[in-house]
Amino acid sequence: MPVPFVPSAEQQAVIDAYLRGEDLAVQALAGTGKSSTLALIAQAQRDHRPGATAWYITFNRRNADEVQATFSEYGLTNARASTAHSLANRTCRATPALRHWVERLNKHSLRMAEEMRLLGVPRAARCLDAVLKLEPGTGKCVGVIVPSRDPRFSLQRRFLTLTRKTVEKFCQSAEPEIDWMHVPSLAGMPKEMRPIVRRELVACARRMWDELSDPDSALGTSHQHYLKAWALSAPIIGSPGDVLLYDEAQDANPVLAQVVMAQQGRVQLALVGDENQQIYTFTGSVDAMQDFVMRPGVRALPLTECRRFGPAIAAEANKVLDLLDPARTGIRLVGIGPEGGQVHHQYSDSDTHAVTAVVCRTNARVIEHIMLQLAAGRRVHSTIDIVALERLARDVELVEDGRAEEAKDTVLQGFTDLVLWNYWLDEEDPENEELRDQVLAVLKYGVSAIKTLAQALVGDPSGADVTVSTVHKAKGGTWDRVLVDMGDVPIDDDDDEQLRLLYVALTRARHQVLWAPPEPKNGAYGRPAA
Repeated sequence: MPVPFVPSAEQQAVIDAYLRGEDLAVQALAGTGKSSTLALIAQAQRDHRPGATAWYITFNRRNADEVQATFSEYGLTNARASTAHSLANRTCRATPALRHWVERLNKHSLRMAEEMRLLGVPRAARCLDAVLKLEPGTGKCVGVIVPSRDPRFSLQRRFLTLTRKTVEKFCQSAEPEIDWMHVPSLAGMPKEMRPIVRRELVACARRMWDELSDPDSALGTSHQHYLKAWALSAPIIGSPGDVLLYDEAQDANPVLAQVVMAQQGRVQLALVGDENQQIYTFTGSVDAMQDFVMRPGVRALPLTECRRFGPAIAAEANKVLDLLDPARTGIRLVGIGPEGGQVHHQYSDSDTHAVTAVVCRTNARVIEHIMLQLAAGRRVHSTIDIVALERLARDVELVEDGRAEEAKDTVLQGFTDLVLWNYWLDEEDPENEELRDQVLAVLKYGVSAIKTLAQALVGDPSGADVTVSTVHKAKGGTWDRVLVDMGDVPIDDDDDEQLRLLYVALTRARHQVLWAPPEPKNGAYGRPAA
């Protein structure tokens, strides 16, 4: 069956460019029919290139399932939606040289102490027990003394965890070898010690990767491991005449982006994304669209007509786009969805108890709104990982009690000095922004309150009156009436990340937005003067 709607002029332009064989960079603003456009491309391929395949690839399982459902609904048997991990898993199983990466998946036959000895952790971890050599009188650090004995088991365990984190970060990157940039945050550690610790971690992580790469090793592998091994094998996706549809390209995992870009010239590429919705840079994601659009033979095309909401909400979202793009060189939303949409900057408590979603910038605000909605007698669902939050609460208690080494989180394990702990709580830490936000929420509300929340929440969103979420977890969702809480961050700050979060939050609503902007610094919203 054909896709049951007539393409818009913008969608038709995308289809025409595809049929001309051009590689595409589709800038799809919020709610502008991205999934339907992908289906139209797949339909055009079926009708004009019989026997060819449309490969839809994303990093997110939910996106892959939703798009595959769309393909199936429209009878597009030539189109296949897959996550990167699914594609990598199939290839590894079919390739003898890579098969051990999936055969040993989650099969850990070594005890922790045996793994430590295999990787040389006891000796390498001595750096965590180092002491600073201070100049008498001035207290200035003049050296670092590493002991000649192996440290206690808790420090060895922490070093092993940091080694695993280093390998994980390498697996997410586009680099071919493990190096210092893959070492996780060493917050809580004196800065004079960090170069020594980084050097030891890089060496140990390389030994771990060599072991993982050995078909006869006893080390178990993970999903991240086989994905990276697949990427390093220079995989080929599809055949000449096929098209590769890469979704959410504005927040691309570097290792997958590298694989996709390497297919250019073999198959036709269509990258789809919205640079204004790039909100995962803190995880190491990159905007693959930015580089791709500059390549020869790539046609950049917009999708601006939003059927999710009407002119009022589109106008509010465009105010944010104006701040992100003061020169007005980019595109703007055109709201052609439901009429009668409203944006309220002033509202009552009773208004907030009638919304169907609350979207917040931070986990701390999520917890606060859960409490407020529960107090109003509403059934509440939340996307917050309450089990992980409870586990973090226990870790925070350990740190505050001077027992940081017993914590599960590798960053918190490092705060054996409460002075450094309190300094970290008071200062910004871009690399650990999400963790620090969650820690502050735990400290504000306490462990008992978090346990109470866990018992009160509704597991199934369809059985709830309201969903409370962070912006990151709300992305991809839509609700009728949305309360947006961005905290006290002024939107005229020169902070693109916060503005993009606001844009995503505002565009989750179909009919109504409640949002109270903080007072502008200079009487009117706008970028600070250059």
